Amino acid sequence: MITVLESIFPTLQDFREFAPGVSSDIEMKELNSSAISAKKRIMNVITKDIWASVTEQGSSDAYSHLRMAMANLTMHQHLIFDIISKRVSGGGEVYKSELEKMLHSYIDNYYNAMDSLLQELETSEDFKEAWLQTPGYADISELKISTAALFDSFYAIDTSYLFFFRTIHIQKEVLDDVIGSYFERIKEVERPELERKLLRALAQFVVSIAVIRFDIIELPATIRSLFDEQKSSRSGLDEHSRMKELSADLHKSALNILQGVDLILNQPESGSIDTETSFNKPDDKIFLLS
Repeated sequence: MITVLESIFPTLQDFREFAPGVSSDIEMKELNSSAISAKKRIMNVITKDIWASVTEQGSSDAYSHLRMAMANLTMHQHLIFDIISKRVSGGGEVYKSELEKMLHSYIDNYYNAMDSLLQELETSEDFKEAWLQTPGYADISELKISTAALFDSFYAIDTSYLFFFRTIHIQKEVLDDVIGSYFERIKEVERPELERKLLRALAQFVVSIAVIRFDIIELPATIRSLFDEQKSSRSGLDEHSRMKELSADLHKSALNILQGVDLILNQPESGSIDTETSFNKPDDKIFLLS
């Protein structure tokens, strides 16, 4: 029976060309369970049909990017089992700092490969038509921030195609439930200069939700790096707590932007502020006492 990896990596040497640090004594079948999980994660992004199209064609840039993503995500998920196995068999210890660096390297390689794959699908004549017809991509027409580059200009995401694509449904959610009506309001009162403020708030809302909903490996390196400090004392609980703090800070910042836009939109056209104590009329007699 051909394993998931063997369908795109005929030999272990082929696999090692895409994933650094793979032991020469490992067998492909040992990686199969991790590979199944990796394939599912990637197909959730590019769809089953696109996967089949890319792998069937072979020898394309998209195929190389897909193999790079598969190899590194598989090793990222398998590495801990490999280290434990070697420890039990007396093969030696691996320091936590070394493990962290290897995991970091694998996930960076995976992320970069997926970004390159999605960019290739969007621009290649071989895959562009099918890619633009996928359900996820069709939703982009409903967004206010419609490209990874534009998103990056409002909040740094390393211009990541992967992160942008994974947050399409979150952006739609924020537009529907929180901020969409503001774009209509600024259009009605002809205040287009406020759009950039709204787009910045939108980006911050999206990231605030993503850091809570996504696994840390699904976040761009710029955001992941915020949680890489003090690794020696870091725990899963600490990491989750710091992600919640970042989410809360971004949510608060976005709300502050909306409050500022509200103040501008609610300001009287005359520029003067009416208060409940402004009762004077033009025919009132004013007496000044000294």
